[in-house]
Order: sequence, then C-alpha cells, then structure tokens
Amino acid sequence: MRASIVAGLLAAGSAHAFSDSSPFLIFSTAPLPTDPTISQMETSASVYSFANAILADCPTSNYLLVAQPNVHASDLYAPPFCEAHRLRRALASKRVNGRFLVSEVVARNGETNMTLDYFATRIHAACAAKNTGGSFPHVNQLALPALPVAPTCQDRAEAMGDNEYILGNALDDALALGDVTVVYFSTGKVVADGGHAATPGDDGDAQATLRKRMAAPQMVRQVAAPSKDRDTRGLFEKYQFFTPGIFMSLIVFFIILSILYVGLSAVSSLQVPYGAFDKEMGPAAQKKQQ
Repeated sequence: MRASIVAGLLAAGSAHAFSDSSPFLIFSTAPLPTDPTISQMETSASVYSFANAILADCPTSNYLLVAQPNVHASDLYAPPFCEAHRLRRALASKRVNGRFLVSEVVARNGETNMTLDYFATRIHAACAAKNTGGSFPHVNQLALPALPVAPTCQDRAEAMGDNEYILGNALDDALALGDVTVVYFSTGKVVADGGHAATPGDDGDAQATLRKRMAAPQMVRQVAAPSKDRDTRGLFEKYQFFTPGIFMSLIVFFIILSILYVGLSAVSSLQVPYGAFDKEMGPAAQKKQQ
C-alpha cells in the first residue's frame, strides 16, 4: 500500500513537468486527513488552505520543515544518479501513517510564496491553542541550498546529491523520534545572484495560468481509454502453454528418464551366488597353498 502511494506520486508528474511548478509534501507518523478534491496540479492558494487545515490539528509534537529552492516534480522520479531517493525512502517508511502530496504547485510568477517562518508560526500558534498543558512543539527548520536552474538532470546531479545527504540525515533523525511531521516545499525560483522575488497574497495569476495549462491540449497526458470489448475466448485459446521449446524439452526429459530406468534395472538384475566370496577350505585349496 505504501509503495503504491509513493508510486502514484512519482507517476503523477510526467516528462513534461512544468519548470515553474514545484512539489509540496506533508507526511507524518500520525494519520492525516485527506481531500479527494485535491489533484496533482494545484495553485498555491489551494495547497495553503489544506496544509493549514492539517497543521491546525497539531498532529505531532515534533516537526521538520524543509525548504528546497528550485526543486520541481521531475526531481522526485529522476534517474537513480540524481533522484531524491532518500526522500522517497522516507515517504515509503512503515513509520509514516499520513501523507499529503501534490506534485505540481503553480503560483504567481512561478513563486510558491512559502517560507519556513510562515509554517513555523502556524504550527506554534495551532499547537499552543490546542495544547492546554503549556508545552510547545519542537520545530526544526532546514533550508537547503538552491538547486541549479539547469535543463537536464546531469547538470543538477552534484547539487542534488549534496542536498540529499543533508536531507536524508535529517529525515532519519526525525523519523527515529516516532512522533514527527515533515513539511517539504519549494520557496520558489532563486536566481544566480541569490535574489528571490516572492509576492505573497494575490493568486489570481496562478489560477489563470493553471486554467490555461489544463485547457492546453499539448499539456494533457494522453491515456488510452480501456477497451469495452471483453475477450470471451477460453484460456487455452488466449494463451500458448506448450511452446515448441517446452515440448522438445519434455521429449528429451522422458528419453533420459527411460535410459536411467533401463540402467537401474540392469544393475538391480545382477545376481551373484552367496558362495562366490567364500574362502575355499577343501583339498584343492591346500594344494594351492603348498
């Protein structure tokens, strides 16, 4: 079940994943609510809304917030030498009981408008209001270096590997606590000089962009419709069970088995008198000894 969930996330993106979209992940050792209306392509406003609803329940006492600039959906299912394999392993962990996964978050000007401080503030506020014992959640923030804005995975492999090492160690330590919620998101595009232009609030441009993409025929993944014609042929008509190779092997097997049977029968039919190995004690034997 866990493997199928992760496989569904990885299959949600395609080879034509949009470069200005980014994945958003929340997974927790505690069960998380689900929303069937959430698809694998959403605006940042929709993701904000449901993510806030999840964090408002204060599902755990420990949190790990991970910000990865310039990450996009294709990084979650890239070739083995530059994929986010430790993140995928954490998602499929038996300790994880709840997941909220969106492979492509589209926002205004390509910016998701998400920050570590925003989520940390939401978590502290929600848990402080819900927890009457006075204890506060433990929130760790991990700001990973921005990935190169490169067209191919090979150009991002080194940076991806370094970030995966840091992220993997943090995830292992977090999941070892047994009571943790991980939030993984992108802070948007970061240019070479370190500039970062994010304009929070208005998400109208993102809604328009999303509608255009959903309407564009070249952006739609072509999926063949299942055939309605049911094959009513018999089992032996649809499948070939005895191929020429199998038939020849069976013939050789029976020939060898026959030869083995004849040989064993010949050996077992040998008859030797009981006295053949007795020592001679008569006069003839004494003459031989003299």
